Amino acid sequence: MRPYRFVTIGIIVAAAACGSSNSSITGTTKNPPAPMGGANITIQDFSFTPAVDTVKVGTTVTWTNNGPSEHSTTSDTGIWDSGGLMPTGATFQHTFSATGSFPYHCTFHPPSLYPNFVGTIVVTN
Repeated sequence: MRPYRFVTIGIIVAAAACGSSNSSITGTTKNPPAPMGGANITIQDFSFTPAVDTVKVGTTVTWTNNGPSEHSTTSDTGIWDSGGLMPTGATFQHTFSATGSFPYHCTFHPPSLYPNFVGTIVVTN
């Protein structure tokens, strides 16, 4: 064999060794954690948890529907609307770029029928 073949074989063997996977990692993550500086809100049992969350400007809030029914997170003032979140585990994210108080609700279960199914994001500097 010529020397360049040994080098080529060595490179292939080294690349294959580097590409091995860690077999101790199993499963998949349906709902990755919110990005650094993020906040998570759970939608389940016709409630938002937490119902009021205070975050800093620039924070990305992630809503996750953990219930069996279709839900949404919809700004009372039209700033965002997730549309229907289904199936269980579906998420929606919104990044808040201004200070203020931002109330929201589920359009499928409106406050007129579900008065406790509301939430508020309070954004501070």
